[in-house]
Amino acid sequence: VSLPSGSGKTLLLPELSKVGDLKILAQRSLRQGFLKLVTVEGHVLTNPQESLQDAGVQDGEHLTAVAQHARATATGAAFAVWCCGGNRIITWGNFMPSRDCDCCTVQDQLRNVQQMKATGDAFAAILAD
Repeated sequence: VSLPSGSGKTLLLPELSKVGDLKILAQRSLRQGFLKLVTVEGHVLTNPQESLQDAGVQDGEHLTAVAQHARATATGAAFAVWCCGGNRIITWGNFMPSRDCDCCTVQDQLRNVQQMKATGDAFAAILAD
């Protein structure tokens, strides 16, 4: 796995590893918190639960790691962090069960997030589609 700058690392993973395992190892090895992994063919590895084999990653294949800039927004009581084009939003703050404030219930719908908007009490994700 290498960054466009040319710096890179050889990563070794067990045969049954998943895309998420590779991404975490790449983040730690390259010391970059937010990475997008791209195959030689230009396929972006987006599903952390997908096996490397199912994602089409071959043993010894070269991947490019693109560093992404994290973005943040806030309501009156919570924060949200995401990367443009990413598939995950991290939120933290005051949880109010009476208001259904748990983003985990919609996390699987958050694909290719382009922007996040905040009001006084809520977040809205703007997707590419």
